[in-house]
Amino acid sequence: MNVWAGAERYIDRTADVERLRAHGIQLLAVRHWRATGRSVPLDLIADERFSAIAALSAPSLLGRIRCLLDGPLVVLKGPEVAARYPDPALRGYGDLDILVPDPAGAQAVLVDAGFELVDDYTFPHHDQPLHWPGSPLLVELHRFPSWLRWMTPPSTAELFAMAVPSATGIDGVSTLPAREHALFVAAHSWRHAPLRRLIDLIDVALMAEGVDPCELDVLARQWGMGRVWATTTHAIADLFSCGDAPVRSRAVRFGGRHLTTVRDRTVLEKHLAMWLGALWAPTPSQIPRTLVATIADDVRPLLGEPWTSKLGRIGRACRDAFSPWSIRDRAGTDRRTLS
Repeated sequence: MNVWAGAERYIDRTADVERLRAHGIQLLAVRHWRATGRSVPLDLIADERFSAIAALSAPSLLGRIRCLLDGPLVVLKGPEVAARYPDPALRGYGDLDILVPDPAGAQAVLVDAGFELVDDYTFPHHDQPLHWPGSPLLVELHRFPSWLRWMTPPSTAELFAMAVPSATGIDGVSTLPAREHALFVAAHSWRHAPLRRLIDLIDVALMAEGVDPCELDVLARQWGMGRVWATTTHAIADLFSCGDAPVRSRAVRFGGRHLTTVRDRTVLEKHLAMWLGALWAPTPSQIPRTLVATIADDVRPLLGEPWTSKLGRIGRACRDAFSPWSIRDRAGTDRRTLS
């Protein structure tokens, strides 16, 4: 399996920049188009520049945070995933997700040092995002990773204990081992929506490279995400296999056609997919309560958000039900996507 050749096949199937953006593969398209002598749209050159600036600025921003905070810092996703790409700038990201022992205390220290609070809402797993003036990246201080509801993952203390040096090379900055990080990346994507984007599947494939598949399967079952992991890995094998072999994965055939056609899900499809992700809970008894909790969480306001604001967002979602999700997402109409 060659994920790069597979990605190029999907890029060759569409010339629609917005569809490529919806799947997060527009920067891979820029590289492919240059290599094949095709002109690159100006707006994608702007995306490329932003990603390059973000990749260059991430280590200095992490270094600043490291100097200001005591205790462990564990970086999740972002630069750790990007380091697996041929060029880190090919994997764009807009924030640094950092696991810390005391997010509230750490946030206070960073604000005192000149970081600025962004937005008015917080999430169960992280506080308000922070911004350093002049940096293209936001900073999210996590109290725990964004796990699936039914999972039984390691505690935050266990994650700190197993942490390994970060790919950024900054002293005192750590990350998760590849095995645990691959499962986290898969779970995080699934929580947004099952089989969300092509780039998410590429991320998982890269993080799992060099790790014994049997170890990953065993750990996934221990964490309660065995079915999610099996579906994800089967989708990767189908979507990025050599040639144009027919898709065997039922999940891709019936719930992932947007992947094979490089199409964006609509707002309605995205919400339905997110809710139905609960069907992958490990036991039948967990499915009903997980489904109810997922829908309730989607309908409730964010922490600190007034109902008037939430009702306005629900109204816009109904109005845009058949519009592409990524365009609505980039317009900032749903703050939940910041997580």
